[in-house]
Amino acid sequence: MNRTELFDKLLQNRLDNPNGFLSMLTLSEREFDTTDENMVESIVDEMIENNWVEPSNHSKFDVKIKYDGQQVIEKFGSYSSFLRSENVAQKKAQRRKITPVVIKIGIAIIFGLSTAILGWLNYIDNKKIDNQQTEIEALEKTIDSLQTELKKRHTTTAIIQRGDSTKTKDINNN
Repeated sequence: MNRTELFDKLLQNRLDNPNGFLSMLTLSEREFDTTDENMVESIVDEMIENNWVEPSNHSKFDVKIKYDGQQVIEKFGSYSSFLRSENVAQKKAQRRKITPVVIKIGIAIIFGLSTAILGWLNYIDNKKIDNQQTEIEALEKTIDSLQTELKKRHTTTAIIQRGDSTKTKDINNN
């Protein structure tokens, strides 16, 4: 018989016989053919620790059920059901602890990715702006050179025209 089964039977026996103290060691040996004193001792220790039984002054193996022990059986039906309920409660508590951590990690990942994407977009925009500034500078140089060329042509044309009109005046005067 395993520990949980023996625990169920010992606690149920105490519920069925609530008056007086009874040796759990003797009960285990006679009724359930269990002679493992260490296992019985660990069961009795757990019962006492959970405040389900009260030990006698003579021996810690002699116990009497207390109100809390009765409530465990009434609420859960057995020690094994109580253990399952405790396991479920522990898993829920563990999930409650893990969930905020997962949320924080998720937020950190989203924030990091958003920052990376915004940084990349900013980099691309800066490159576009730099390219546009380079194009503007090239166009300004082209405009300057065209204006310089236009001034040269205008000056050359004006000189030529002035020169022609001077020549024609000279020819007419002579």
